[in-house]
Amino acid sequence: MTLGLLPNFVNTSALRYFYEVARYGSFQIVEEKVHVAASAIRRQVQLLEDELDTKLFVRDRNGVRLTPSGETLLYRVRRMMRELDAARSEIVALTGEQTGHVRIGINETVAREFLATFLGEFRARYPKVTFEVVIASSNLLADTLFRGEVDIIMGYALERQTGLKQVASFNLQTCITVQRDHPLAGRAFVRVGDLVDETFIMPTQDQRLRHVLNSVFSRVAVRPTFSVTTNSFEFIAIMVAKGLGIGCQIRVLAGPDPARPEIVYVPIQDPDIKPSVLACYVSATLPVNLAVTLCVKELQGALEDWRGGTEPAGAVVEGSAHVGGDIEVSSEDELPPVLDESFGILPPA
Repeated sequence: MTLGLLPNFVNTSALRYFYEVARYGSFQIVEEKVHVAASAIRRQVQLLEDELDTKLFVRDRNGVRLTPSGETLLYRVRRMMRELDAARSEIVALTGEQTGHVRIGINETVAREFLATFLGEFRARYPKVTFEVVIASSNLLADTLFRGEVDIIMGYALERQTGLKQVASFNLQTCITVQRDHPLAGRAFVRVGDLVDETFIMPTQDQRLRHVLNSVFSRVAVRPTFSVTTNSFEFIAIMVAKGLGIGCQIRVLAGPDPARPEIVYVPIQDPDIKPSVLACYVSATLPVNLAVTLCVKELQGALEDWRGGTEPAGAVVEGSAHVGGDIEVSSEDELPPVLDESFGILPPA
């Protein structure tokens, strides 16, 4: 039976099971997650399909996948789940406690060098806020945010797109990655001509940095020699440390790797290499809970500190401004409406 203005679904609990099956692509996995028998979950989904008079899933060899009707329903259910999560967070905040769940999509190198420390410090101040971290390459991060699978994305070379709101960014350096005893390791910078005889461990063709390198080397009519290609910049660093070649990576800071002192990053100085950007985005349209809002605010200050800025953490000026060196922090009036309303009611820990 339906109540008042609630949508005309007879069995609203089935929406939760539908959401979980769509998320994991398997009735068996959902059974383990929610501790409800897979047969009961199938029955609930079947009732939902009967009510909508359409198939929501089809089977394949990997489990189940959504039909076009299922994709349409999932889009709306995700928005509903986010609204409910935001409502729960706001209600709990009235008691003076900060709780909630934050989902972050991030590049693996940024996660290793920045996020691990940030989460430790954040959790020390707000122990009831939980996190889910999804590691992905930059070309996949925006899609995860658009699909509502994460709340915040952070990565290298993330481009501005309609539907995304940038909350922080700063310029990066394109560097070679070498062993600390390599002849180029002590240089303040290198030029393309210094690299023509080197053996590279190259990013794959779908990586933006590979296109940059191809363009630069083509200008000097040199095709770089490479021993390995990979889509993982972490693996490139490991291979360089083992002496299998030199790599290339976009970096916040040049110099020794903070986690691997045996490798060093040296900037490439070349007019054709445009500055890349490390950016942090949220959705411009989807609702967020108070925990996400708080996390964004803390991220702005922590990114500033990581870059070595001298302005007070969280400093904001009219419009947008460079804060702490090359960091650009968006002003509050540019943030999504839910973030605007929330920033003013979050007390410090």
